[in-house]
Amino acid sequence: MPSSTHSANAPERPKGPRKGFFLRGLAVVLPAVLTVFVFVSVGQFVNRYVAGPVNQAIYAGLESNSIGWTVLGWVDIDPTDTTFLLQRQDQPEPIREIWDAQGGPSKEGFRDGLGKHRSNLPGFMRDLSQWGIDPESLRTAVQARVGIWAGILIAASLILLVGYLASGFLGRALIAGTDRTLARLPFVRAVYPHAKQLVDFFLSDNEMEFDSVVAAPYPSPGIWSIGLVTGGGLPELRDDQKGEMRAIYIPSSPLPMTGYTVFIAAEDLVPLDMTVEEAFRLVVSVGVLVPEGQLKAAQSKALQGAQEAEDSPEDSV
Repeated sequence: MPSSTHSANAPERPKGPRKGFFLRGLAVVLPAVLTVFVFVSVGQFVNRYVAGPVNQAIYAGLESNSIGWTVLGWVDIDPTDTTFLLQRQDQPEPIREIWDAQGGPSKEGFRDGLGKHRSNLPGFMRDLSQWGIDPESLRTAVQARVGIWAGILIAASLILLVGYLASGFLGRALIAGTDRTLARLPFVRAVYPHAKQLVDFFLSDNEMEFDSVVAAPYPSPGIWSIGLVTGGGLPELRDDQKGEMRAIYIPSSPLPMTGYTVFIAAEDLVPLDMTVEEAFRLVVSVGVLVPEGQLKAAQSKALQGAQEAEDSPEDSV
């Protein structure tokens, strides 16, 4: 039987470079893939929930009235053209009678009779079924001429207009009244105030500024977490023995936008020589990307310690 000692002392098989190559390739490709994914996701969201509904309203407005038909004429779309006609069996009775009498859309008599019939229909609002128009074929033609960018531009213009109006006295008063009304409505008041607070937190003109980066004894003494000082503590939490408290935001790895707000005595905090961006980078990288200043400080202390060890006299025997 082979000796167990021999198998234990057998040299390890050297690992090939494939794993290292794969990880390096992943590190190069993954950021680009994630960037594309984010932009595609944002584009799909905008198209589905912003540009899509606005475009549907635009299409309906262009297809349902005489003013819209005039605008369609500017982009070479004539809803009265025979290419947009419904099939004979789907036509209303008056148009079907003209169809049978004149021999179909290819005959000049049919087009004349159809024009006379349509001239007696209501002038402004256009019911496509009464006009014998296929809504699907007309919508396809309109979509080909009016792209999704129209909805995005109009939505952006409306948002800018609302923002401009909201900056004035009357606009602010109207918004405040609307907020109060919505906050009193049943069911709505359970959602709207919190949604407004969340939106105000991210989009408020008064940007949240972090005072400094600190090491906080959280979640227990002896364990240190990266924290961002956001302001003073609550007066009710003031400790008579420790004095002032500070509000600290503790970001979570690897998503720093999720975290905890804690209140800690100011004297228990350790100020760190790093920027907020460096702190976020450290959190996102789960501690891998240490700020350069911290690395230099650590190297300097190590060199200083080595120098002191060399300069100190040797212990006598």
